[in-house]
Amino acid sequence: MIGVEICIDCDSGQPVDEAVAAAFEGGAATVELCGTMACDGLTPTQKQVIAARRTFSTRPGLMVMIRPRSGGFCYGQHELATMRRQIAMVAAAGADGVVFGVLHECERRIDTAALQVLLATSAEFDLCVTFHRAFDAVADPFVALEILIDAGVDRILTSGTPWGKEKSAVDGIEPLRQIIASAAGRIEIVVGGGICASNIQDVFATLVPSRRRVSLHAHSGAQQGGITTVSAVQALVAAARPF
Repeated sequence: MIGVEICIDCDSGQPVDEAVAAAFEGGAATVELCGTMACDGLTPTQKQVIAARRTFSTRPGLMVMIRPRSGGFCYGQHELATMRRQIAMVAAAGADGVVFGVLHECERRIDTAALQVLLATSAEFDLCVTFHRAFDAVADPFVALEILIDAGVDRILTSGTPWGKEKSAVDGIEPLRQIIASAAGRIEIVVGGGICASNIQDVFATLVPSRRRVSLHAHSGAQQGGITTVSAVQALVAAARPF
């Protein structure tokens, strides 16, 4: 079965431990902990990470967003220093992995120098690394894919559609199929963007051939009335089970 990751908005109004508990009890393999999803996710506080770790206690799947501000994905030296401190902070709070993305000034290709800096810091704490949907903003995803594989990134989050467009993974099935085929099991592809229990069959029926490392990522699809619930997560896990 493909793994199910639940995105948790720490600033949604729902207590962090309650949302993470719903993901845990519902059967999620991993959670991505974010602050301020209204800004597409920022670095949560240390207190929030500690609360999530306490709740997701026996499952090694606590991934934490590292993003110091909203806007684009190009960062200067001071911001990279902040991101390095944030990586150390979330590691100390119990994170199993970090989620970040860094692009060159033009925001159409990966900033390999910045990537290496953040990867080195992540490696100091033995953290799994996910490159987030900044991947969907690159000009050539296949070039970016090879860069991330060669650099040692563990996972890529993508919808298969251009960043900033009001599209979901349902619209990106063919690009996703090509990306997964090109990855050829060398890196995990985490499919996210509008994923819910009712569209998992449509999205994943052609995306998960044998020996491919693929998982799914859901945010609103794990919610009912804006709240992450056990039943919504269970529905996602059940829909993913055939794959």
